[in-house]
Amino acid sequence: MMKEHEFDPTNAETLDQFRRIPAFSSLEEEMIQEVVRMSRMRKYEPGEMVIREGDFDAMVFFLVKGDLRITHKGIEVGTIRRLGDVFGEMGIIDGSPRSASIEALTPTLCVAVDASLFDRQAAKDTYTVQSILYRVFCEVLAVRLREMDKKLSELTANRG
Repeated sequence: MMKEHEFDPTNAETLDQFRRIPAFSSLEEEMIQEVVRMSRMRKYEPGEMVIREGDFDAMVFFLVKGDLRITHKGIEVGTIRRLGDVFGEMGIIDGSPRSASIEALTPTLCVAVDASLFDRQAAKDTYTVQSILYRVFCEVLAVRLREMDKKLSELTANRG
């Protein structure tokens, strides 16, 4: 069963762990502390669902350790296994339901950021964390678009 715990934003070891995640590695100390305040560590066992297709929530995840399977309508469409891989971001960007399910294949650790906390933060803090997350989302989406362009190009070339 999924286990969750809070981080201490003043703990040097916690801040070092966040710096190892590529999305946060170049951030200033104050910004990392703000992300830490809005984050939880979640542990999933093999077979546990991290995200269910069709659900609504405001969580964004950064993989720390483990292997995850992505399925859409019951069909496997990918895996997540690199430190810092981001998932769950699309629901926050446009408020849509989850478009895929994500299941732990191995014992998995994720940093989970609850974007609904933006509404409860001071304006300055909200803008700081939002700008960090949106920068990360832009980088992730750019990589995914390049991968899709490559796949589309290969599929088109193979048709003719």
